[in-house]
Amino acid sequence: MAKRRPNIVDFLIILTLVAVVVLAILKLGVVNRVESSGTDEAAIRTTYTAFVDKVRMPTVNALHEGDLIFDEKTGICIGEIKGVEYEPLFYNLPDGTGGMVRAQYPDYYRVTMTIEGSLVDKEDGYFVDGVVELKVNSEMNVFTKYAKPTIKVSNIEM
Repeated sequence: MAKRRPNIVDFLIILTLVAVVVLAILKLGVVNRVESSGTDEAAIRTTYTAFVDKVRMPTVNALHEGDLIFDEKTGICIGEIKGVEYEPLFYNLPDGTGGMVRAQYPDYYRVTMTIEGSLVDKEDGYFVDGVVELKVNSEMNVFTKYAKPTIKVSNIEM
C-alpha cells in the first residue's frame, strides 16, 4: 500500500477545523464571562420610590413589605418592597364660583412604596439587571405574589 502525501486541501480542512474550535472557545469561554461580570460588578444596591394611584383597599392590603416585585413584560425582579404607605385619594374639582375645591375620591387610595433593588448606571439611564429601564416619572406594569398594579417611579436614590 502506497503512502499518500497530504496536499493543500487537507491542510485547509485542518486549518478550518482548528479555527472553528478556537473561535468557539473564545466566544463561549472568554467573551461571555467578560459580558456577564461587567453587569454584576456595576450593579448598585439602591432605593427608589414608586406610587400607585386610584386603588381600592384590597389592593392596598395585597402589597406587603418584603414581597418581591417583578416587571410584567420581562418577568425580571426589579426589587423588594421595603415600605408601603397609603392615604385617601383627593382630586381638585371645580366649584360653582370658578375656583377649585379639594374632594376625596370615595373608597380609593394612593399607595407609596419604597423599593430596594440593584440598578446598573449606564449612559442611557438606570437599568435593572441590564435589561429593564427604570427612570423617574415612568409608568410600568408590575406584579407581586398577590397584586398586579401599574406603578409610577417618583424618585431614585443613588
